Amino acid sequence: MKRKADQLKTGIVILVALAVMVVIVMVSYQNYKRIQDNVIEIEQQQLLSLVETVAKSVENFFTYQLHNLEILTKSRSFVRDFEGFDEVGYAEDPFRNLEDYYTIQSKNIELIRLVDMEGNEIYTYPTTDFSTYINTDLERIRGINERELGTQEVGKIYEESDQLYVNILHPVIMNGELSAVLYTKIRLNTIYHLFVAPVRAGEKGYASVKDSSGTLIMHPNIEDIGENVIEARTSAYPDFDWSELELLVEKQKNGESGVGIYHSLWFTDNDQKRVKKFSAYAPARIGSDFWIVNVSKDYVEVVEFLRERTYTIIIINFIIILTFVTSAFVYYRFRRDKALIEKERALLTTVKSLNEELTRSKNKFEKIFESGSDCIFVVSRTPEAEIIEVNTKVVKSLGYSKETLYGKSYFNISTMLTEQEFSDILKTLDHTDNAIFEDLLIGEDGHTIPVEINARVMVSENQKQIVMISRDISMKKMFEQEMEESKKKEALMIYQSRLAAMGEMIGSIAHQWRQPLSGIAMIYSNLIDAYKYGELDEAFLMSQGIRHEELVKFMSNTIDDFRFFFDPKIDTKDFLISSVMDRTLDFLKETIRLNNIEIHYDLEMDLLMHGRPNQLSQVLFSILKNAIDAIIHNGTCERHVWINISKYEGIVHLEIEDSAGGTDIEHLDKLFDMYFTTKDAQNGTGLGLYISKVIVEKNFSGTIKASNTKNGLSVMISIPLDQQ
Repeated sequence: MKRKADQLKTGIVILVALAVMVVIVMVSYQNYKRIQDNVIEIEQQQLLSLVETVAKSVENFFTYQLHNLEILTKSRSFVRDFEGFDEVGYAEDPFRNLEDYYTIQSKNIELIRLVDMEGNEIYTYPTTDFSTYINTDLERIRGINERELGTQEVGKIYEESDQLYVNILHPVIMNGELSAVLYTKIRLNTIYHLFVAPVRAGEKGYASVKDSSGTLIMHPNIEDIGENVIEARTSAYPDFDWSELELLVEKQKNGESGVGIYHSLWFTDNDQKRVKKFSAYAPARIGSDFWIVNVSKDYVEVVEFLRERTYTIIIINFIIILTFVTSAFVYYRFRRDKALIEKERALLTTVKSLNEELTRSKNKFEKIFESGSDCIFVVSRTPEAEIIEVNTKVVKSLGYSKETLYGKSYFNISTMLTEQEFSDILKTLDHTDNAIFEDLLIGEDGHTIPVEINARVMVSENQKQIVMISRDISMKKMFEQEMEESKKKEALMIYQSRLAAMGEMIGSIAHQWRQPLSGIAMIYSNLIDAYKYGELDEAFLMSQGIRHEELVKFMSNTIDDFRFFFDPKIDTKDFLISSVMDRTLDFLKETIRLNNIEIHYDLEMDLLMHGRPNQLSQVLFSILKNAIDAIIHNGTCERHVWINISKYEGIVHLEIEDSAGGTDIEHLDKLFDMYFTTKDAQNGTGLGLYISKVIVEKNFSGTIKASNTKNGLSVMISIPLDQQ
């Protein structure tokens, strides 16, 4: 009976031991999966950030080169040298600025070359380029329509002498016509070594670049360049399933960015064994096309150490349980009287071993935590947001020591996040996986760093904590600030133009008020004289009052016209073209009268238009004022301004021509340029006609052009009636 009881106890101990072992294995596996998922997610975010940075660097390289070509073609020395070639076929020491540019950019470009529209060489530095591929790119440039004159292009990739090249082209516009093309020749291998080759992702990882069709154009294995990724893989290994890679490449060819996991081979291995990889990809916008930047990393490198640690823990636990069972069996056989003490000792041993393994796992996790390229904060899930842990990147970026930060509130280093906003973020995390927001962190020396933060919930020691991964967005903020400054400059130019027009307008009002003011003064004198000589009766007083009222009403109407011209609140509405022209001529009638200028006004038919009438009046005022000033400045005896308004095929044509003899031919293409003026510094700002062009093209969807006639200068405004 006692033996059976001992056997029963032994069986129970074994069953309990097995149950404990199963529980420990399950807990270990779940912990392993949770940590692995977190590590994989962090790794994917870092790879995506890395590939997007490389893609942006490639984009910026081409943007910089395009911008440089635009500056070169607009420089005075280039225009002078080109006109010399265009007129006489040569120029003294020609295109020195192109040679200087190559000297500066020699590490980035192969050569810089100027060709005519037939592809004939005008100038090349440092050597003549005999490549014929430029003719293919020129076909695209020749297809540019009038609205797109000046459009820059990045040519198609081509092969020459076993190397891949691409051309960056900028049209040369002379007298409104496409005259030539300036381009630089870029070796793709140069871009590869500048931005792609330095990228490393683990021991085997590397970066590569494909064009938008999926063909490799940059790769550490030179033999793979020029190969279509899918076609090359399926051809070399037809028995493998490449559906994962096909889906991934399809997303890349659609211009998407992201991180995928697929099975492939490392080109450095010879065993032809497929392995699991991470693939981060992002598009680099190159001209009207895009390239696919890709960073690959071995999946096993990321998770292998976790897997090894988990196996170790399971084995150790199994040994512990086995030891426990053996000890229990011996205990029941030889030391029944000390069963309770031995069981407690065995349990303590188990707990100690588990704690040691957990400590080692924690140390490994901390290494991963410290290796992140972004600032990582672990804060308490409380309103105080107490800082519990930070990685080394925080110390390097902000200058604080870890000891200084621990125990502080996150709000001490944040200049934007409020307690209420943090409370709202906590509520959001109750329903979603993550919350993204922007903040401005302040360093120990007072410098600030704009960041984008991805906040997530993490459970540690049965307590919920918030992990905040902060990415530096200084470049993004700088770009937004530059865009804002550009908008302010444009608003300032429009404001300056309206101030200049306002000054001219006030002068016109002054001219129109002189006569009524003189009349009012004379009425007052007449009343004084009539009173003095006893001739002031009711009839005389009423006649003088009526005259006085007419003069005041005239002056009041002048002010109303002035307010109409500068009223910013007038929205789009229907109006007659004749009413706007009559009102504009009223502004200038005193100037016209004093300078003996004759206006010839031909209106074929009155037309109903839609838009902002005061803006159109500002355009007409600027053009008429320029015509009047030109007549006065030239001192011509024939003082005429012809105004003709007509309609043809749904378009209103409004032409204003003067008799001032016209302008120089080289000035015609510049009349509507910003700050260009033929007047002296005191009388011209160079903004009136520029703002007129902006108003006509943007607000009325029309065009404005200037040309010389036998009498003088003609300005033609064309506005579609259905532009609203």
